[in-house]
This record gives sequence, C-alpha cells and structure tokens, in this order.
Amino acid sequence: MQIVKSCVSFCDDHKSAELTMLIWAIRKENDCLFNECEIMNSSAYNLTRFFLLTGIWAFGCVANYAQVAEIKQQVSDDSRPFRSGTGIRASGVSSSGSCSQADSYGGAVFAELFLGLVKGVGIVTVVAQQQVLEKKDRIPNLISLETGLEYSTNLSELSFNPYLRGNWGLFATDLRYSQFHDYTGTLQSFDWQVLMLRIPIKNLKLNYGIGFTSLLDPKTTYFESSTGFDLSLQQNQINISSTYRWTARKSDDARYRQEFKFVGDYRIWQKGSFHLSPSVGVTYQDYFKKHHYLLFSVGVKMRML
Repeated sequence: MQIVKSCVSFCDDHKSAELTMLIWAIRKENDCLFNECEIMNSSAYNLTRFFLLTGIWAFGCVANYAQVAEIKQQVSDDSRPFRSGTGIRASGVSSSGSCSQADSYGGAVFAELFLGLVKGVGIVTVVAQQQVLEKKDRIPNLISLETGLEYSTNLSELSFNPYLRGNWGLFATDLRYSQFHDYTGTLQSFDWQVLMLRIPIKNLKLNYGIGFTSLLDPKTTYFESSTGFDLSLQQNQINISSTYRWTARKSDDARYRQEFKFVGDYRIWQKGSFHLSPSVGVTYQDYFKKHHYLLFSVGVKMRML
C-alpha cells in the first residue's frame, strides 16, 4: 500500500513539473506575440502619421498654389469698365450710382491735391535742389545710379525683381519688373515710381513717391504711391532701406496690392565710383486683403556714385 502511494505521489509531482513547463512555454509565446503586436501597432501608427502629415502639407501647398490664379481673376473683375452715366458694370453686375459719383468726386479731389503738390514742388525746386547738391560730398548717395536683382521665396511662391533707380539730390525715380509665380500661373508687372521726393537728414533720407504699376496679364494699370527711408552707415559700407507701397482703389474697397519691404546690403567690392553689394531682406505682400505672402530675399546691388 505504501508503495502505491509513493508511485502516485511521484506521478503527481512529475505531471506538475510538466504542467509548469507547459504554462511557462505558453506565457513565453504570448509575450512574443504581444511584443510583435506592439511593434506592428507602432509601425502602423508611425506610417499613418506620416501619410497624414504628408497629406496636410500637400493640401496646404495646393491651397497656396491656387492664390495667383485667384488674384488674376480679381484683377480682371476689378478692371471691368463702368457704363457711362450708370452704376452698372459692362458685365451686368449693378452698383450704386452714388458710389460712382463719390468715386468721381474723390478722383477730382485727388487730382487737385496732386496738382497742388506738383506746383508746390516746382516753386521750391530750384533753390532747395541747389542747396542740397552743395552737400553731396558730405551726404552719401545724393547722386547715384543703382541697379540690381532680387530673388524671393517662401518655398511655395517665387518672386524675381530686377530694378533700376536713379538719385539726383531731392529727387529720384525707381523702375522695377516684378514677376510673381506659383503653380497656377505667373503675375507680371512693371512698377514705376516716376517721381520720388527725398528729404536728406545727414545719413538718413526720407522718401515719398508717386507712380503706377502696370500688369501685363490681365492688362490693367493702378496708381501707386510709396514711402520709406534709406540709411547709410560706415561711409556707405552698409545700407538699410525700408519701403511701403500701396495702390489706389478702383471699384472696390480692397487695394490690388500693399507691400512692405525691408532690405540691407553690405559693400564687398569697390573700384572707383563702382560699388558691389550683396543684399538680404524680407517682403510682405497683401493682394485684395485676401492673399498674404511673406517672402525672404537675396540679391545683388550695383551702385555708381
């Protein structure tokens, strides 16, 4: 009897050991499967996040790319002529006659102010210009010719701006070609500040200009004004300029374009009166109060003093 009990106990112990090993093996297998599931879940999560971020980026780029085409369409709408004696556009879209009369009155007032400005400038031109030109040896860039290239981008839009500027005492003129490009098309214009009045204060010059911007496609022209300053430092080694441009309104309250630009250049080479200076800057542009761009620019400026 004792022998039978011993045998049963041995079998029970042996089965217990086998059962323990089986449970351990099952747990180990479950742990491996759990780790594999975690790895797969983590990979799937990272892959999903990658595609989601890529989709958001692509959508943002497409949204930005659509803006130039919208600007050109708004320019076309803005340049549609009014029928004579009515407040109705040629396309049949109506507007109030009182607004048309107010625009005419505002245009007449502006014309009077402009003529008054020209007359006032003409009166003081001779004496003031002579006094300023007598100080050309002490005030930098009083008489100079400048040309250069600027390339601007924000990684979605591109802008290319060659320009030419002449300075002569109290006056200056500034002409540039502006090309603004994105996926939907290109916006091109000639921007000419025909007459700029400059007030020199030692190394600082305050500017105010009047002119126009003429678009190539669609063909239309806007009156444009500008104001800003030019600052020369370290005997013309460093030059800093800031300009704000804005176009006149046509039929709507929104302006075609407002632009703020800040540029600095540093002279790296000089031979006689010729100066060569690389430049960096930042430009903010707003079209019809709907499309906004912040662009960073690099360029080169050549100056003859």
